Amino acid sequence: MKKFGYGQSNSDHTLKKEKEKITCLIIYVDDMIITGNDEEEIADLKGKLFQEFEMKDLGNLKYFLVIEVLRSKQGIFIHQRKCILDLLVETGMLGCKPAETPIVANHGLQILEGAKLTNKEQYQKIVGKLIYLAHTRPDIAYAVGVVSRFMHLPQVQHMTAVMRILRYLKGTSSTGIYFDKNDHLDLIAYMDADWAGDRDGRKSTSGYFTLVGGNLVTWRSKKQKVVALSSAEA
Repeated sequence: MKKFGYGQSNSDHTLKKEKEKITCLIIYVDDMIITGNDEEEIADLKGKLFQEFEMKDLGNLKYFLVIEVLRSKQGIFIHQRKCILDLLVETGMLGCKPAETPIVANHGLQILEGAKLTNKEQYQKIVGKLIYLAHTRPDIAYAVGVVSRFMHLPQVQHMTAVMRILRYLKGTSSTGIYFDKNDHLDLIAYMDADWAGDRDGRKSTSGYFTLVGGNLVTWRSKKQKVVALSSAEA
């Protein structure tokens, strides 16, 4: 790629930019996405790659790493409905009653001394898949962050919380992220934190999401590394 004039980007694998024109090549193992705003450069890049490697051009992006992509003249919608349904089938939750929220308010989840343990391997497997689903589901980011705290010693109460997330996904399997065509690139960010919400270590949880051009681009929910002494400090 360097031979073609591309340089490595901190956010993506390869990136080429010339004045107002930009072309990106994103690679994961043997899957690849080429995008940009210069159609001639994209066509030229494809030709060079065909000369170097045996590969296929599958056309417009529709499916990538179990993320489905739908297009219209108004924008792009990405979701993971198939992945959610496969997980529900795998866990026997396809016929479950949907939950209205991914986690109950003031859940108070923690590790209780003497509480009954659940299947650790199954718990870790389900939570691992939920973490990947959160790539297109910011609405479950906090709940998944909470249940992932107990991967080392999952108890029955924690598995119950995981099952609630699955029940929530049952009722919202078609939910995803929509990127609308807007005429601006305004940057807006929202952030907040609880105070000492973690019952085990008294640490707070931070959360934020950012919008560029009115579209959601980044989000996160994470337990803080240190104990805050006040809500203002949190």
